[in-house]
Amino acid sequence: MTDEELFDQARATNFAYKAAVADVQLRILDGDWDLTGYGDSPDPCGEDGYTFDLTRRTPEGWRIDGTPMEAADRIATWLDENGWTSVEARGYSGEIADVVVEAKYPAKHVDLLVIDISPGELFDSTTIYATSTCQPGDYLDIVKKQIPGFADYHPIELKSNRATEHPTAPLSFGYNDDGTPRYWDGEIQ
Repeated sequence: MTDEELFDQARATNFAYKAAVADVQLRILDGDWDLTGYGDSPDPCGEDGYTFDLTRRTPEGWRIDGTPMEAADRIATWLDENGWTSVEARGYSGEIADVVVEAKYPAKHVDLLVIDISPGELFDSTTIYATSTCQPGDYLDIVKKQIPGFADYHPIELKSNRATEHPTAPLSFGYNDDGTPRYWDGEIQ
């Protein structure tokens, strides 16, 4: 596989898993989410593979519709009805009010989705963590194609300051020569 083919494969994997997670986000909040980890930087996995991970959090001031367990049950039911597997919702014993929902969607390259629903006095919070499936290929070869100058040990300065994003926002993968995120006109393969 050429470096360009690997990059295209990584972008397709990345867009598929982000789109699957975005569908889940919309079931919780159809609005802007805080970005803790955008999810397009590959990490090594297995003997010679790469994976992605992302983190999204509801904004300050957001409130759960019902109790955390009711919200978790609604989300778990939707996941189960929409192709997700290994769906599990669980609470904790004692004074911990958080509820966690976990699921997988290998066909959409989601190895693990974790939704942490946490009630609060002033506002509630839901955090979504997602890890993509491990794909064959060297993660550094992908980074070399994502960041201009990285292969020559002179990477450009990245100018991505995204703090929030709506689940339906255009997807980016890699960077342009000026350091801005590279968008792909909504291509999801």
